[in-house]
Amino acid sequence: MFKKTLLGAAIALVASGVTAKEVGVNSDFNVDVYGVAAISLVNYNVTDNDKAKSSSGRDEGFVVENESRIGFRAHKEMFENVLITMQIESGYVDNTDWGHGGASGGVLGFRDTFIGASGDWGNVRVGRVLTPLYEIVDWPFSNPGLGSVFDWGGIAGHYDRQSNQVRYDSPKFGGFSFAASVGRDDNANGGGYATRDSSFVGANAKYSFEKVTLMGAIESGSDFNGVSGQDNQAYLVGFEASLPAGFGIAGAYKMEALDNQGGIAGTDVEQGSYSIIGQYWNGPIGFKLGYAANLESETNGKTDKDSDSNTISGQLMAVHNGFVPYLRVAGRTVGDNDTDIVTRIGLEYGF
Repeated sequence: MFKKTLLGAAIALVASGVTAKEVGVNSDFNVDVYGVAAISLVNYNVTDNDKAKSSSGRDEGFVVENESRIGFRAHKEMFENVLITMQIESGYVDNTDWGHGGASGGVLGFRDTFIGASGDWGNVRVGRVLTPLYEIVDWPFSNPGLGSVFDWGGIAGHYDRQSNQVRYDSPKFGGFSFAASVGRDDNANGGGYATRDSSFVGANAKYSFEKVTLMGAIESGSDFNGVSGQDNQAYLVGFEASLPAGFGIAGAYKMEALDNQGGIAGTDVEQGSYSIIGQYWNGPIGFKLGYAANLESETNGKTDKDSDSNTISGQLMAVHNGFVPYLRVAGRTVGDNDTDIVTRIGLEYGF
């Protein structure tokens, strides 16, 4: 699956507000209902590779994947220059949070669910939100279809969306902005009790000038994913640029490390990754071509054989009356395994 929908990230079409009376809430808060309808037909192993040789190990043929979601947001000014926002958002219907015991993604609270306060001084959110590093791992550097390498592939020494978190986003200072957060790992999707001594800090920064945006992010944590003694560190540097005649390009390098991997003292692993994406838009028709690779990981300074992987992916899409039909074809390779050809055709609509 891909983590972020075309409409939610590429097109950024935000739904028009729905009043409290329309959703049956007896309140003077402004209440918005929004979401994305997203259905696709996907085959993860078109070439019918043997499962043992396939990089994904998946050979179920064509399946329908449902990445639709819905959210509710209420907001009201509490004091002058202090707007309080309360949000609860479901995950994609077919997502599963394997990191927390296989919780279903379609439940309310799976995605960004928080209480926040904002003004011209910035924005503070408390609850379940994206970490500052993962926000830019996910977009723009894992689209189209590069998440199997640049997002959750490899040693994956970073968090993504995390509960028990306090995050601050600054206003823009000219072309500069930043975000920072602190949090603790939880033992259940959407909340629950935090895992003792499992905590993290992270930050990102962006600077835009002309038609170029430079980005950087860091994250560090202890008892990563609730594993005692396993600590994580990650950093990312990247850029995004709009070029003449409808062209654009983005690229990033990411380094991740796990100390005492799996809770085994003295087992230190690190891995570098990179991602580059080009795009072209001609009116409502767009095309993206992306390549991402995990370099071979190293354990205690020694190279891990066949730990590298790469994905190349092309996506043709269109925007018409708010609908986004698209076709994506990707090749995924892990180590010396056969390359999996992944095809996806889908339709999305934001409301």
